[in-house]
Amino acid sequence: MRRHKRSRPGRVAIYLALIVLGIYIIREQHQGNVRPMLMATPTATRSAVSFAEEAEAHFSGGRLRRAIESFQKATEAEPANAAYWVKLARLQVYAGDAEAGLESANTAVLVLPEDSGAHAVRAFALDWTGDYEEASRASVRAIQLDPNNALAHAYYAEILTDLQKYAQAGDEARLAVSLNANSMDVQRAYGYYLESVAAYEDAIIAYQTAATINPNLGLIYMRLGLNYRVLGQYETAVEYFQRASALDPKDTAPLLSIARTYFQTGEYQRAAQYIETALELEPANPDIYGRLGLVEFKALNYEGAVTDLGCAIDGCTHPLTSAVVSGMPLEPETLEYYYTFGSVLAAYLKCDRALPIFSQVAAFAADDEVVQNIVAEGRAICELGGTPSAETTTPEANSTPAAEKTALPVASETPQPAATPTPGY
Repeated sequence: MRRHKRSRPGRVAIYLALIVLGIYIIREQHQGNVRPMLMATPTATRSAVSFAEEAEAHFSGGRLRRAIESFQKATEAEPANAAYWVKLARLQVYAGDAEAGLESANTAVLVLPEDSGAHAVRAFALDWTGDYEEASRASVRAIQLDPNNALAHAYYAEILTDLQKYAQAGDEARLAVSLNANSMDVQRAYGYYLESVAAYEDAIIAYQTAATINPNLGLIYMRLGLNYRVLGQYETAVEYFQRASALDPKDTAPLLSIARTYFQTGEYQRAAQYIETALELEPANPDIYGRLGLVEFKALNYEGAVTDLGCAIDGCTHPLTSAVVSGMPLEPETLEYYYTFGSVLAAYLKCDRALPIFSQVAAFAADDEVVQNIVAEGRAICELGGTPSAETTTPEANSTPAAEKTALPVASETPQPAATPTPGY
């Protein structure tokens, strides 16, 4: 007899339940509610707060660029937080990118229009882009929104200093210090005001206080170096420039400031060494060629001066890196490059190039008697065919090739270039 298979209802029920469960899981996976088995767990998303804390740590350690990158990530993670945009803008200005800082500050104002800090940092960025009038209005708005905002008063003091409204600038700077003497920005702005009114020793105290608050910001050491140099304390000035360079070895500004210091003390070879190091970092920077040309001129290396001043003014290609150097237009900051270049060219009787330069310089500095005298002497050399008058001949001419011996202007009698806003000169 055949045996009949016994029915097992419990087993059937289990199978049905498993089928239903499988269908449910597949549906949930398609809807994204359930992650498929064996799939890697996604990396946890970092919070904006963690990026901001990281940025502050980088800034305290003097890692300005990395601090900016971290704050940028904070704004990406939380774009509606105006505080992150404010902090990003401030660091961008300190890093030398005031235009980017202004964009970030404008975003902060859009996100939070009634925020005093946003308007204050916008004023700061506008000041460093040279728009002093708009910067002044932004500062006033920041102070209206919060009369006790120390940074708003500090930035306003800096703006008023740039507008040469020194009495009002002093009032704002002192008020900022009274509101928050432990702010690096406040002490820096106060030092800037004091420096601008020639109170160099007091400015040094303010900058040293700022450096104590943040000992890893190269800008503060640059200002200290400049003030010590004005006081004639050249060794101390170089020490501070070197501290700034150590914080950012790729920054050419400290190197150029050291070179300028040695230039002023007559140590031209040492000055040239620092400028050449800067040129290695920025081989396409025409201003560095101009500075090197002036040093070579003072060191009686006229052939080198012709080459490097020519690069600064006419442009050239770096012989080792093939970097293309664009010539610089005639401006207050480049005036000394132009008339020195013209004078050396005239001394070598390269008058086809010298005379057009003299015409440019004469028109540009029409009211500068010293520059006009240099132009007149250079033109006279060309007109006389290399036989200058006794008044223009100097002992320095004896160092030129015999076939090209003629007069060169005495560098000590030429005016110094106009001050530039770059703290590294």
